Amino acid sequence: MTWDWSFVLQILPDLMLGVWYTVLVTLAASAIALVGGLLLAILESVSTTFGRAFVRFWLELFRGVPTLVLLYFAFYVLPEVGITLPAIPIGIAVLGVVYAAYCSEVYRGSLITIPSELRDACVALNLSSFVTWQRVLVPLMIKRAIPALLNYVLGMFRETAVLFAIGVPVLMSQANVIGHEHFRYLEPLTLAGFIYLGMNLPFLYLVSKFKVKHA
Repeated sequence: MTWDWSFVLQILPDLMLGVWYTVLVTLAASAIALVGGLLLAILESVSTTFGRAFVRFWLELFRGVPTLVLLYFAFYVLPEVGITLPAIPIGIAVLGVVYAAYCSEVYRGSLITIPSELRDACVALNLSSFVTWQRVLVPLMIKRAIPALLNYVLGMFRETAVLFAIGVPVLMSQANVIGHEHFRYLEPLTLAGFIYLGMNLPFLYLVSKFKVKHA
C-alpha cells in the first residue's frame, strides 16, 4: 500500500474533529483530576483513622483497576441498573476520577515535604485550620506538585485514546473509524501518531521547564 496524499486531505477534517474532542476531554478530565486529587489529599490528611482507610480504599481501587475496565463498567453495566449517561461524560468522569487518585498521591507527597515548623508557626500566629490550609499549606502543596501533576496531565492526554472503545470521537477513534470505512489504515493511523506526538511536545517542553525551575 502506498501513501495517498489526496486521501490525507480528504480525512484531515475528521481527524481535526478528533483533535478537538481529545483536547476537550483532556481539559475537562484534568480539572476533575487536579481539584479532586487535592480534595482527596486534604481529606485523607484531616480524617480519622477510619476516614483515612476509607479514602485509601477508593484511591487503591481507582489506581488498581485498568481504565478500560472502568470505562466498560460505566458504559455497559450502569445502564442495567437504570443509570444511562452519554459516552463523552463517562469518558471525562472515568479519566478524571482515575487520575484524581494519582494526583492525590502527588499532593500528599508534597504535603509531607512541608516542614512541621511551618505548621507550628501557624499555630503560634493563632491561625485557624481553614486559614492554615487555604493560605499556607495548599499553595505550597500545589507549587511543589506542579512538575509531577503536569506529567499526569500528559499521561491523561495520551490515555484519551482508550475512549475509542466506548465511541467517544477522540483522535484515535476518528482514525479507527476512517480505517474501517475506507479499508485504509496507513494514512489515518500514521497521521494520528504524528498529531499525538506534535501535541505532546509543548507539554514535554513545559514539564522540562518546570523541572529546571523547581530543581
